[in-house]
Amino acid sequence: MSRIAAITILALVPLAGGCGHRGSDFLLESEFDFLAEDVIDLMTITFHVGENAFLGDPVFAEDIIEEGGAGNNFTAIYDLPQADRIGIGAGFGRASVRITEDGVPTEVPLDFTFAGTSALTIVITYEVQYLGVTAGGRDTDIDFLVTATATRATTSEPFLVEYLVDGDCFLGATFCRLLTDFRAEGSPRNGLIVGFGDGSGFIDDPDVFDVFDLDIDYSFDDFVAEGNVGCCAFFDEAFLYEEVF
Repeated sequence: MSRIAAITILALVPLAGGCGHRGSDFLLESEFDFLAEDVIDLMTITFHVGENAFLGDPVFAEDIIEEGGAGNNFTAIYDLPQADRIGIGAGFGRASVRITEDGVPTEVPLDFTFAGTSALTIVITYEVQYLGVTAGGRDTDIDFLVTATATRATTSEPFLVEYLVDGDCFLGATFCRLLTDFRAEGSPRNGLIVGFGDGSGFIDDPDVFDVFDLDIDYSFDDFVAEGNVGCCAFFDEAFLYEEVF
């Protein structure tokens, strides 16, 4: 069913009463599907922006707007040329990155590599504004800030990375807000650490009768999105990580 057709149906069908029920008891099937699509798109962006913060963007000299230095708190700012980027779609944007190694700012953050550091604690502050397209074809406008803190006990051990992701975006006409944290053995794609992390925010989809009060919980092979939709409905669904990676 298209979203246009669903809007017509929503105008004709009265909403049931009641609060706090599991699943789609008080959501139309189309509304439930729309929220599931929103969650998948939002979390795809969230995880892949985390990946980009950890791995670093490929940056060419002509795309650098401002080099990192003492005058700008060692923050490099650069354009993201038109490209098809995994997780955030075909598009373009701008990003900034600041890195500290054991509390000392990295003087040339665009040259940083994990393989080239002897530090035990790395903090990456990465912000990106990006215009792209979701896998389902919706235009996106994202503004996300990632703080990735990578720690290890000795230089011979791998890094454990804690991600704090704070951002908002438009997915077509749908507005989303999310604040979440999680841990991974390197990039999020390498596997999230079970028993840590959650998230909160909201999704305001014009094809759903009210705002979804979003809560995220992470487990071994999936994450759960749940929460109230307005006063009188509840959304609760698990999503496999393969749906967002």
